[in-house]
Amino acid sequence: MLRAIGRIAFLGVAMTMSAMSQDLAAVQVPGAHIQRTMSLLATSTPEQRNHVRILFYGQSITAQGWWKEVADDLKARFPNADLDIQNKAIGGFTAPALINTAEFDLYPFYPDLLVFHVYGGGNMDKWEDIIRRTRERTAAEIVVWTHHWIGRDSDLGESERIRQIAVKYNCGLIDIMPQWQAALKEKGVEPKAVLRDTIHLNDEGLKMLAGMIKPFFVYNPALMTDESRKLVLDIPADAPAVKRLADGSLEVTFTGNRLDAIASPATGTDPLATLTVDGKAPAEIDGAFVLTKPSNAPHTWFPAVSVIGHQAPLVAETWTAKFIECTPDAKEFRYSVTGSVTGPDGEGNNKDTFVSNSKRVVIEGGGNWSRVPWSLTYSKKPMPETYQVTWKVVPLFAETLQFPAIANPASERAVTLIKGMPNGPHTIRLTPQAGATLNLAGFRAYIPPMPATE
Repeated sequence: MLRAIGRIAFLGVAMTMSAMSQDLAAVQVPGAHIQRTMSLLATSTPEQRNHVRILFYGQSITAQGWWKEVADDLKARFPNADLDIQNKAIGGFTAPALINTAEFDLYPFYPDLLVFHVYGGGNMDKWEDIIRRTRERTAAEIVVWTHHWIGRDSDLGESERIRQIAVKYNCGLIDIMPQWQAALKEKGVEPKAVLRDTIHLNDEGLKMLAGMIKPFFVYNPALMTDESRKLVLDIPADAPAVKRLADGSLEVTFTGNRLDAIASPATGTDPLATLTVDGKAPAEIDGAFVLTKPSNAPHTWFPAVSVIGHQAPLVAETWTAKFIECTPDAKEFRYSVTGSVTGPDGEGNNKDTFVSNSKRVVIEGGGNWSRVPWSLTYSKKPMPETYQVTWKVVPLFAETLQFPAIANPASERAVTLIKGMPNGPHTIRLTPQAGATLNLAGFRAYIPPMPATE
């Protein structure tokens, strides 16, 4: 069954201090700016199970176990929803590092709701850039929260900036800092009493954080705004935007950067159609492929290389950078690059920018590889005798429309035809395969609320 939701109109305006105070109070109301997600959860029934994707993202504080209590609470309160809750946080990655891994982890995942916290690492502009890019590249609702109090004055300034960003980008805000300070005062203890080290939470601290975050996730229809309604738009099969052509093809015109097809109850599991986007094969569309996060540096959980680019069109394949020479401290090394489709594609080193022969791989030298030598110092272990870094290029589109089988007939069957393309007007044509009939319930367009600035 289709669900009607909508699109944000972002308005960047200068605010007076009074207006800022009013808006700050508004974003802290439990349920503020997340009512699209909460509506999907609350309106799920045994007969109609809505699918909801939630992503926790940040660094080690976000990765700690409190998030599982929040996730379990949502699953318990909304048992009729099909919840896909993931945590892709990376310990030790402050905003200047996380802004790079967000390219692999955040935007391609395209959650309905992003739950986000990270430390600024001396650059809160990068913190803001992650939120801005989420608004430009996805239709996700966003919840952010301020730092817990550990007695560090710099956290006060960062928390104030987080409040400002929440207001500026229409994010829900959980203001942890004052709640944490009040809780410590009530207990009559110092910050270290709820920490396991200088910053990470012990069991009591984890319960405190979960207890402060869970109450924000409430369903309150009175808080539903036009902004949230317009993030996603359902397009019934008989809507004017859907045209059935003489050959049985369906042509869908929409605005956004993602389109899902929704099966009707009679739709089977056989391949149904091929598609074109704006008259082109999906693989020819800008943003149609994405790289997965590179594998880890030796002995750690950090990706070995931070950023991998390209100068030529990508194809779906697996890439390997195999180390062929390396000093014992890994401060200097050479590697060869091979693609599973492209084949051997050249050699590079960690000092200089590498452009592969096909130009499908571009890796800057210097700090881009800094996690490899750091990993040896951190782990106090030697460089492995053989070592390689792998990553994949994966499509963000379906070459063929084919709906999967589902265990529960009440669950919605949707296929993402394409996502991640430039946000704007598009036309997708579905051409049925021999013998197939396109009897769909409709389509769902996702509309990021801000235009791209990069």
